[in-house]
Amino acid sequence: MLAIANLVSILKEVASDFKSHSEELRQLDAVIGDGDLGVTVELGSKALSGYLTSPVPDDIGQLLAQCGLQFNKASPSTFGTLLASAFMGAGKAAMGKKAIEVEDLALLADGAVDGIKRRGKAEVGDKTLLDCLVPAVAAFKKGLAGGSIEAALKSAVTAAGEGMKATTQMMSKHGRASWHREKTIGVQDAGATAMYYLIESFVRHLNSSIEAGK
Repeated sequence: MLAIANLVSILKEVASDFKSHSEELRQLDAVIGDGDLGVTVELGSKALSGYLTSPVPDDIGQLLAQCGLQFNKASPSTFGTLLASAFMGAGKAAMGKKAIEVEDLALLADGAVDGIKRRGKAEVGDKTLLDCLVPAVAAFKKGLAGGSIEAALKSAVTAAGEGMKATTQMMSKHGRASWHREKTIGVQDAGATAMYYLIESFVRHLNSSIEAGK
C-alpha cells in the first residue's frame, strides 16, 4: 500500500532525478524545437521539490493535482502544461484517497493519459510523450493480469523505453517541432524522452519503497 508519506518521498526523488536530465533534454529539444524543455524541467522540478518539502494535503488526489499546478506555474511551457494535465488527471482518479494500492496506479495512469489527450489533442503515433506513456500503461495492466506487481512495473519501464525510441521514426504533428515536419524523422522526441525518465525514476523509487516495506 502507498500512503501519502510514501508517495511524497517517491515524488521528491523523482523531481531530483528529473532535474538532473535538464541539460540533456535541452539539447535534444533544440534539434527540432526551441530548446526550452531543459529550462522547463529545471524550473518545474525545483518548484515540485519545494512544494513537496512543505506541508501537503492528506488527500492523494489533491496532492497530485497540486504537483501539476506547481510544476506548470514555475514553467508554463507546452510540456509543463501537459505534465500538469497528467498530474491533474491522475489526481482526479485518486481524489479523496489517503492511501492506494500499487494496482491502483493503473487507474491513475489512465487519468493521466486522458488529461494529456484532452489538453494536447494528440494521439499515439503523433510523436509526443503519449508514445511513451500509453505503451507503459498498457504493459503495466497486462503485467498485473499475470499477478506479479514487480513484473508489471518492469514491463512498464521496458515498454516506455521502446515507445520513446519508436518516436525516432515518427514525424512531429504538434507544437514547434511540427514546423519541421519531415526533418523531425530520425530524431527522438524530447517530450517522450522526458516522460521516460519520469516513469523510470518513479518505478525505481517505488520498487525501493516496496522492498523497504517488506
